[in-house]
Amino acid sequence: MIITVASGKGGVGKSNFVANLGIALAEFGVDVVILDGNLTNGDLGCILGPPFPKKTIHNVIADGVHIRDAVFQHPTGVRLVASSLSVDDVGVVEPHEMRGLAESLDGIADVVLMDAPGTLGRNTIESLKLADKVILITTPEITSYANTLKTKKIAEKHGVEVLGTVVNKVRRNRAKIEKETKDWMGTDVLGMLPYDENVIESVEYGRPVLHHRPYSDYSIEIKRFGAALADVEYAPPSPVKRFLAKFIKF
Repeated sequence: MIITVASGKGGVGKSNFVANLGIALAEFGVDVVILDGNLTNGDLGCILGPPFPKKTIHNVIADGVHIRDAVFQHPTGVRLVASSLSVDDVGVVEPHEMRGLAESLDGIADVVLMDAPGTLGRNTIESLKLADKVILITTPEITSYANTLKTKKIAEKHGVEVLGTVVNKVRRNRAKIEKETKDWMGTDVLGMLPYDENVIESVEYGRPVLHHRPYSDYSIEIKRFGAALADVEYAPPSPVKRFLAKFIKF
């Protein structure tokens, strides 16, 4: 099953969400591969941190490399098909060339979690068309709601099931934000991720937040979401352990 995660607006934390959700799903025993669908500015490899894979989605599409040979087992525990970090590969692959991926993606994992580009363009549309299901991600702002709603309508236009919406960077007024999101998006709210400085810090350190600060508010909510998606039980760490984790690395 291919699940595309899309927004329609940059800066909502989509790639961090995909990277960390992929790690969580792998920890819960799901056969998952995360795939960077951004052909020009893919971030998944950078969010996971080094080492970086030698084969990328560009090699698959442009050079005929089999996608199984581009699947990289990252030390974080998740398998990744990355986007190229080389400026020489910008423009080498056109978005319409992604259409041939559907057949090759079938069978590489039970779940392929695709990170669509942040803005709504041809690359994003092709990422949506490849999907069996779509998860939308937004922040609680009118501009983000409006752009994500466009993405939802395009997914529906192409007959792709929208599972619901995740709200990121939630600071307060959760009940109010949940109602606003439902009103704007017309979907279920699948999860609400807190604004957490640990996410910003993890990017600065070049490590996914689930490994950098596993007991942070964001990490715990990602694991809750991943457990629900994987249909497994998850017991959050106790308040005492969370407090001690600020001073002791478990």
